[in-house]
Amino acid sequence: MKKLLFVILFSSLLFSSELDRYLSLSYKELFDLELQKSIVQGKYNSNSWVSPIMLSFERSWNNQAIGGWHPQNIYSIGIEQPIFKSGGIYYGILYAKNNKSLSLLSTIKERSKLSSSAVGILFQIKQLKLSIKKLKLQIDNAKIEIKRAKEQFDAGLVDSVFLDNALAKGDEANIALLNLKENLALLEAEYEKIGNSALKESKLPKLRVLSLDEFLSKNTDIEVAKAKTLSSKYYVKAIRSKYLPTISVGARYTKMSQSAPKTKDAFTNYSLKVTMPISINAGNEIEVAKLDSLISAINEKNSKKAQIALYKSVVNRVKLINKKIKIAKKEASAYARILKSTKSLYSAGQKSIDDVRLLKNSYKIKVLDYKIYKIDRDLELLKLYERVK
Repeated sequence: MKKLLFVILFSSLLFSSELDRYLSLSYKELFDLELQKSIVQGKYNSNSWVSPIMLSFERSWNNQAIGGWHPQNIYSIGIEQPIFKSGGIYYGILYAKNNKSLSLLSTIKERSKLSSSAVGILFQIKQLKLSIKKLKLQIDNAKIEIKRAKEQFDAGLVDSVFLDNALAKGDEANIALLNLKENLALLEAEYEKIGNSALKESKLPKLRVLSLDEFLSKNTDIEVAKAKTLSSKYYVKAIRSKYLPTISVGARYTKMSQSAPKTKDAFTNYSLKVTMPISINAGNEIEVAKLDSLISAINEKNSKKAQIALYKSVVNRVKLINKKIKIAKKEASAYARILKSTKSLYSAGQKSIDDVRLLKNSYKIKVLDYKIYKIDRDLELLKLYERVK
């Protein structure tokens, strides 16, 4: 069990440290304390079967002897310890230790989820900034189109509808820009809540497509489901032992300030006790525990299926995004060639400066497109990283 806990903690730190650094210091401290609490709570639960030693002091007064009321002090130290509970002690210890693993895994899962959220927000912030740059270029192109529409309208080549459409497109683009800036401010405020402010402008992590085996072997959802299944199995056996014989031994040392004639004022008492409860609800409690165990086993299977489905979905989505990136790069290359020839024609007096500006902006827009798609890919990959330790 200690080896398992070491593997859990070491692998979690090794694999997710790159994302963890984007988490705020206060949250890091919080999760560290949660892990420490789980370890200490696990030790407490594992030792809970050991009965405490009871210390006692009693002072009483009685008038049994002639002459009035006489005080008597009684000191004692004793313990009553179950030594056999039909397997209950053994499975209780296993249940407690496995619950410690479950608690650690649950904390690691929450930490990984929050770290991924912080990184995800940074990716979205970067993507929004690129989208704002793209929209500003589109607005610049819209201004050129409006200028041309006005020139054509003044020349009587187009009607007012054409000009109004150009103006409307420009207004829509400006409103869209304001919306993007508003969303950017909201995301930055959200990052301040959970993220490391010192890394807000830092280089974002490079994410890769995890192999299916790597994703499943380090998957916190599956590990938590497995731990719950194991805990429920131990719990069934621990519950069953409650209604079977228990053997306890006891020892108590007592010292009295006054004792009856011909008796010792200090003596030791040893005991052996066998108990077995008979409860009308024993069968029901055991049956509920068994059903919980079956439910946990099914949830474990469903969890693995769900994670495999998620993995396939992410991989397929990444493949589609890669195709978009390839197309955007191809379009950017095409615009670069056209821009080069347009500049030559402009030098020859066959194209206007507005033609050059339009194509230059369009080229930059295509470059921004594949950069935005790359962040879409990172956000998809983050769905896998969020679920691994």
